[in-house]
Amino acid sequence: MTRHKHSKKQILKFFTQYGVHIWAILLIANAVMVYTYHIASHAAGKNDTTVAVISGTPSPSLAVSGSPSGAPSIAQVSPSAAPVGPTINLTFTVPGIGSGGGVMKPVHTKRNVTVYLYAPDVNSMDPTVNPLYTIQGSAVYDNNSASPTYTSFINPSFDLGSSVTDGEYQVAFRTDLSFTTLVKASPTDLGGEVFSLNSGGVPVILPSQPVLMGDSIPSGNNYSFTINDYNAFINCYGDKNTTNSFCIGKNYADFNDDGIVDGIDYNILIRSLGGLVQQGQTLPTITPAIIKPSKSPRPTSSVKPTAPHSKTTPTASASSKPTSSKGGGGAGIIVFLLLLIILGGVGAFLYFKNPSVHALINSLIHLSPTGTPEAAPSPTASEEAPAEEVATETETQSSTLKETKEPDKTPETPKVAQPVAPAPVASAAPQAAGEEEKDCYIKTKGPDEAGTGMWILLTDDNGAVNAHYSKKDVKDGFAKVKGVMKTENGKTFMEVTSIAPED
Repeated sequence: MTRHKHSKKQILKFFTQYGVHIWAILLIANAVMVYTYHIASHAAGKNDTTVAVISGTPSPSLAVSGSPSGAPSIAQVSPSAAPVGPTINLTFTVPGIGSGGGVMKPVHTKRNVTVYLYAPDVNSMDPTVNPLYTIQGSAVYDNNSASPTYTSFINPSFDLGSSVTDGEYQVAFRTDLSFTTLVKASPTDLGGEVFSLNSGGVPVILPSQPVLMGDSIPSGNNYSFTINDYNAFINCYGDKNTTNSFCIGKNYADFNDDGIVDGIDYNILIRSLGGLVQQGQTLPTITPAIIKPSKSPRPTSSVKPTAPHSKTTPTASASSKPTSSKGGGGAGIIVFLLLLIILGGVGAFLYFKNPSVHALINSLIHLSPTGTPEAAPSPTASEEAPAEEVATETETQSSTLKETKEPDKTPETPKVAQPVAPAPVASAAPQAAGEEEKDCYIKTKGPDEAGTGMWILLTDDNGAVNAHYSKKDVKDGFAKVKGVMKTENGKTFMEVTSIAPED
């Protein structure tokens, strides 16, 4: 009993001396346990969120739909995470963007990309054949001049997602405003090249692909040009791109991505439609509603007199006034024409006979963009020949006409049928050596170094060509252009001799 009381006193003495320290240790231990539990539960919540994103929460970065068994499945992968499925190295070029006269700084440096995976034994260009997988992603513009893919759009590690099973597939893709492009081993192949895709491996490198532009209103894996695409381009052409509510902010027709919808975009569309035809696609028949005036328009009601006709017979003095005015006007026109003929004859004589006048006129017509007139070659016999040829041709024509007017006693072999005179007449206005003529779209670039002319860009179905025009009255638009290809100071361009704008 005494020992028991003694032990109680020792315990009481222990808690009295060290009780504060013991309670402090217990409080710290409880705080550590609560903090550890909080960290563990927070980490578990993060892991659960990651699993939910991979299993089916939509995100704009990457989506996969479809499965080989036919049941739809959607998988999402964050672009910052490691690849969870097969990957491809995608590179493609857009017409009108890049070197060779294209836009070097496009407005949109990042493009949406949709990749389609087909079974290896199907006709992937048949619109009724659905892809096994549809994957959404993006590609960026390569502006590094030292890169082998400079001015292309690239995605070196395009993740196809965990839903894509390992196997062999045909690969097709499309980007903003482009038709679907099937990756082929050769452009003449009917089907696409088959690629073996595996998860966890290195990205499968696809050959660089040029895309065709014009699918303004896409409808799935679309290889065709529809009436909706045509209407979108027409309704957004020119100023309509910034004034029509249908077009504002949609970017339906700016194929070269320079912020303007003009003739360059039109030429890109025409060339792309030609590429579709080569692939065997059929273009829709489009009949523009253009009302052409009649050759002999009927008078409208506006030309009818508003007052009743007078029954009074016009007198001789009244009728003599218009006669005298017509006679005076006709005499003035005749005198003016005679003066023009005389001046034209004097000018032509000096041009062909006087070398200095010949060189002066040529230098004024064909000014060099650097401001120094080109040296005019000395006149040769071939340059003086046209005047003599014209005279000979005129005599030949007059003699032929005389034979035609005289009655022929042997109608079986008429002399009029001899094609002698028509051929030389065409040489009265010869085309300059090496001169080309093309229908194209003109885009002004700025004045030349000498300030006497303009640098312009000519675009047709064959592409864009730099050109120089010795005058400054050049406007953007479609025109018929004549000129000669030249090379000066290491720069090749067309020296334009005439521009005929189209209505």
